[in-house]
Amino acid sequence: MKAVFLLAIFALLGATQARVFTRCGLARELARQGLPRHDLANWVCLIEAESGRNTRARGGPNYDGSYDNGLFQINDRIWCMNGRPGDLRTDDIRASVRCAVQIKQQQGWSAWYGWQYHCRGRPLPDINVCF
Repeated sequence: MKAVFLLAIFALLGATQARVFTRCGLARELARQGLPRHDLANWVCLIEAESGRNTRARGGPNYDGSYDNGLFQINDRIWCMNGRPGDLRTDDIRASVRCAVQIKQQQGWSAWYGWQYHCRGRPLPDINVCF
């Protein structure tokens, strides 16, 4: 009984820890999520600038009391929340990817300051070594 209890505690602790991707691990996961290969270097650069590839990253509070969440640092007052900003701070990045694609479709790469200041017009990460 004690062993089962300890295993449950370790499982819960593991579930709440952040996943910090390696660069190649991130590129491969984004490709699995359906992002086009020709955009992957921009996505990886953006994520490295915004969250350091950490799924649990949380920025803020912003001037309006909102927070930026997850790999893409998606604002919880503006985008894709449906009242559940925690959905963007999990190791399952499907919701984050869907939301980030929606943001890019509406506003382009410039929606992210991290991309503007660290990626635009600069050498992008070499992710070709990852595939």
